[in-house]
Amino acid sequence: MDSGNGFADFAKKFNSFGNQLGNNIKRVFNEGQGARRTGSSDDVLGLDAEAFREATIAGNDGGELATYVNEKLVCEAGVDFDSRPMLVFYACRMLNPDVVDYDRLLNLIQFRLDDFVESDYTVVLFAANARYNPSIKWLFTAYRRLGRKYKKNLKALYIVHPLTWVRVVMTAMNAVLSPKFAKKVRWLDTLSELAQAVPISQINIPPEVYQFNATKEVEVRVPAHARPPSRFFGVTLEQLMGVHGELGLPAPVADALDYLYTNALEVPDLFRRTPPPPTLQKVRSQYEAGGHVSVAYAVWGEHVAAAVLKTWCRELPQPIIPPHYYELIRQMPDPAIQPDQAAAYARDVILPALADPPCVSLLLAALFGLLRAVADHASINNMTSGRLAAAWAPNFVHSSQPDVDITMCSVTRFSEAPLRARGSDDDDDDDDVLDLAGTSENRPNVVTLAKLMVDQYQTIFKPILEAAEALTKKQASVPRKPPRTTAVSGMAPAVQASDEDIAALVEEMGQTTVSQMQATGSIQTADPVRPVVTAEDITRRLKAEQAADVRGDGAAQAQDGDDEDVIVISKAF
Repeated sequence: MDSGNGFADFAKKFNSFGNQLGNNIKRVFNEGQGARRTGSSDDVLGLDAEAFREATIAGNDGGELATYVNEKLVCEAGVDFDSRPMLVFYACRMLNPDVVDYDRLLNLIQFRLDDFVESDYTVVLFAANARYNPSIKWLFTAYRRLGRKYKKNLKALYIVHPLTWVRVVMTAMNAVLSPKFAKKVRWLDTLSELAQAVPISQINIPPEVYQFNATKEVEVRVPAHARPPSRFFGVTLEQLMGVHGELGLPAPVADALDYLYTNALEVPDLFRRTPPPPTLQKVRSQYEAGGHVSVAYAVWGEHVAAAVLKTWCRELPQPIIPPHYYELIRQMPDPAIQPDQAAAYARDVILPALADPPCVSLLLAALFGLLRAVADHASINNMTSGRLAAAWAPNFVHSSQPDVDITMCSVTRFSEAPLRARGSDDDDDDDDVLDLAGTSENRPNVVTLAKLMVDQYQTIFKPILEAAEALTKKQASVPRKPPRTTAVSGMAPAVQASDEDIAALVEEMGQTTVSQMQATGSIQTADPVRPVVTAEDITRRLKAEQAADVRGDGAAQAQDGDDEDVIVISKAF
């Protein structure tokens, strides 16, 4: 009884605290709204949005804080299990608010998110071991500034190692301001729980996070996520297409290309929307079902076809762009400065290197032909070559070095300005001073290459397209091989079947002979020995089939002449 009263008292105090916190949030929000109406940066400085962005990035430090946000605070981390790009926020890397302008920091974080919010995306927040915690007012301002544009396409927010005050504040803000957004938030206490939700191997986890996680669990358990044997997904390209592409495009690729070319070139945000995972799983199961060759995407829609196409590419055992060619891509001339030289380099250097096996180049020609057609309708579908490249680049690469993969697929728009030289008098060991030694060079990557291949499709893929067209014409012009004949002493030459027909005939006659011998008791049912089929057996069978064909031809000639007219007309069409 006493424990019940104690719990009731605690509940009353907690509810009172929650109501007070909610009222304070509303009051701060109202004050912030008034300040924003009367004193926005655009109004005070008289700058348009783009000029304000450039001024904020440059700041008074030559862009140093912007580079820190881009490379240390909010980082790209490949794609999740549903092919959505991931962003990772590290609270342990927050800077001293006495040294850094947090209003500018918030603007830079917002600019960073602008590269991703137009497509479905996922955010992972490591909340533990933060030296500097932002104020509740700053958190609330950030929550309000990152409005519907940023929350609409955010599919999941994973908060790892949440502190009590973070959980309370976020829960209160969600309850007061956006109950719908609260459904996207996932609270995770360990890295093992995070590994269940996203591919943790693609995330660069700092030592501070591992240190805190050690207080929660002894070791990080990463699930295997192994898939059963598949007919199409996770199968080598040579097995599906043949080394030289002689088997054609695999069914998931051919079906998706056919449907998207016909129905989806003007669909807004194509390749940037992710259908529900159960839907994708149903489509995959249809491909894996025995006897199923293709899927009718008219039932599922264009975004499912686009997602299946990306998933198939991402799950290839050998990535379309292997890691040993990363440096080759980084050496490409900058397409923004030397577009013609870059296109020639991609055509004469990169594409031949990637064509190992040769079927890779045929697959790329087919994929980028579609992307080019989509980009031609960018005024309607909002999918420019740059956006298509950003959506597709993570599906072309994967290696044992996720950090390198992420760098090769970075879509950051910040220009990396050189760091200011510091004199020895200004140098100290204070962690609050930004230290960006080892900043990566701003060189071309897979996104750059993919955008170039869309923009310069005809130039880059011209040799492949011409070779494919010539091969098609050659195959069409080659006359059919005449039937082979065999002569047996004392009889007229008989038409000989092809090798495939002979093999099938041998199989059929062998089974028939075995059955006859089993019926007479010459061999036992379980006996694996099969009698040999001789050349005389094959000749005798072919002679009988030839006689049957002659009788069939005679019967056809005896038919009425009207049937012949019908045949001629159908051939003309």
